[in-house]
Amino acid sequence: MSETKRAAFAYPRLCLAYFCQFAIWGAWAGALGGYAGGILKLPGSEIGSLYNAIPFGAVIAPLFIGPIADRFFSAQKVIAFLHFIGGAALLACGWLCLQELQTFPVLMGLMLLSGMCFMPTIGLVNSVVFKHLPKPSMGPYVFVFGTIGWIVVNLFIAGFCGGAETPNFFFVGGGISVFLALYSLTLPDTPPKGAPAPGEKSDALGLGALSLFKDFSFAIFVFCAFFASIPACNYFFPSQVLYLSERGYPSPVALTTINQFSEIIFMTALPFFIGFIGLKRVLLIGMLAWVVRYLCFTQPAFAFAFAGLLLHGFCYSFLYVAAYMYADKKAPENLKASAQSMMIFLLLGVGQVCGGYSFAYMWDKFPPQHSGVVVATDQIDDFWSKDAPVVVSGEVKVGLPVWSDDADSPLQYLDLAAQVEKYLATEKKEETAAPKKRSVNLGKLLSKNPLTPQAIDALTDDQLVQDDAPLTYWNINAKGATVSLYSDGKPFSYLDPAPKRTVHFTKADLKKTAASIAGDENFSLTRQDWLAAQAHDWKMIFAIPAAFIGVFFVIFLLLGRDPDADAKKKEQAAT
Repeated sequence: MSETKRAAFAYPRLCLAYFCQFAIWGAWAGALGGYAGGILKLPGSEIGSLYNAIPFGAVIAPLFIGPIADRFFSAQKVIAFLHFIGGAALLACGWLCLQELQTFPVLMGLMLLSGMCFMPTIGLVNSVVFKHLPKPSMGPYVFVFGTIGWIVVNLFIAGFCGGAETPNFFFVGGGISVFLALYSLTLPDTPPKGAPAPGEKSDALGLGALSLFKDFSFAIFVFCAFFASIPACNYFFPSQVLYLSERGYPSPVALTTINQFSEIIFMTALPFFIGFIGLKRVLLIGMLAWVVRYLCFTQPAFAFAFAGLLLHGFCYSFLYVAAYMYADKKAPENLKASAQSMMIFLLLGVGQVCGGYSFAYMWDKFPPQHSGVVVATDQIDDFWSKDAPVVVSGEVKVGLPVWSDDADSPLQYLDLAAQVEKYLATEKKEETAAPKKRSVNLGKLLSKNPLTPQAIDALTDDQLVQDDAPLTYWNINAKGATVSLYSDGKPFSYLDPAPKRTVHFTKADLKKTAASIAGDENFSLTRQDWLAAQAHDWKMIFAIPAAFIGVFFVIFLLLGRDPDADAKKKEQAAT
């Protein structure tokens, strides 16, 4: 087979591999935050830890898996093994959550195993791509399928798998991982590199590049890029679906794909910007984009949220990718590999670990104004699981009813499930029952009018039912909750009630809750007021990291140097 035909045959196979590679990560990167915070009600420290599975993998895996894979096994075989183990870990996460058997230590262990298996496969897949493409310049035409995979899998999860409301995203990611494990065995053979040559050393953490810090401009660059990366990607990814959900925006998981659409556009435009304005200015734009994005998220209007998501191309490409290019230009030929290893270790490893824990701290530091409403146990159907002891009477704190809004949205096409349902209903030419929602009918009745005591008095009993409302029994001892649930001398929190049961809210419950939100018994609440009372203080959660990144933007603006300008000065000095 000629070289041209071999390349033409390999190209679509490598594109599919790269598509699956990032679809695995994308399957849980968006939905996990919304599910862990919104459904499992995990504290911020635990949500942040789950998202640190990938950066911990970036720190730990290169020390062990990379050297073994390089020396002893073909790349495609190592990819198959790692994706099979990582996929099994994600499937186990999904099964445990579906069976309501999950505990944080077990979930954390499985996610860490998945991250440790996933991170080395990025470099291994890259090695297969560059080995079997005739020209390295063709690489971006393969890499773009990774972004497409991220987009497609999130739209699929949002449309057909319940978004962040169910653990189905684990099954999607795990299933793709197992498929890629099998598929990778069909990829072109990529033999191991073998033992390093005499005098050659493995430098997974980039320690060899430490000598570059003698150059003041390089030290300033690394200092600013590292600290700017802390409240960047791994601060943003856990927060995005939670933020979109608490603000009441449509199809939160599907909306996150705007990030990747933007990334494709600006990644393609990056070389033009570098050639036109230089690397220093590109990096400054990347830092500034994060500041502007987070300031957008502090505003309640949807247009600002949309703009913040659309900035992702600037945020990621102009900070992370440009940082790798900056390091490559500053490093001499013998230290280029070490410089790249150091930047990946700092930005994707240490920086993202710090970012995950920073979000965790902020999530717990700025909780919602109103975390729920106390109702009597006789207002909850099938309150106890079959094996739990019976309690005669008591009260429990449950989540507020969701104020749904059935008004048409210009982004309704992102709700693929609704569109498919509408299509099937038209095709069958019959009426289909609307799916149950976790909501009272407040949005339909009152979306154009404020919620007042008189409006609540006008509601019927059927309109005061919240379907499948999650019992927030993990907040039993929360401040303000009234608890009188005891059985056999054991507090309620030691029992095991079913986490999803129908809750019946009375008019008195709604009046009391609305009055507490408004601070006035003669209240007048809009849907935005209702949502804001249940949302974390997103203004502070995003304003603080915006200010933090702004500091390093100013430092790099004043002290940073463009690597091309430095190179020209050295050439002039030498001549």
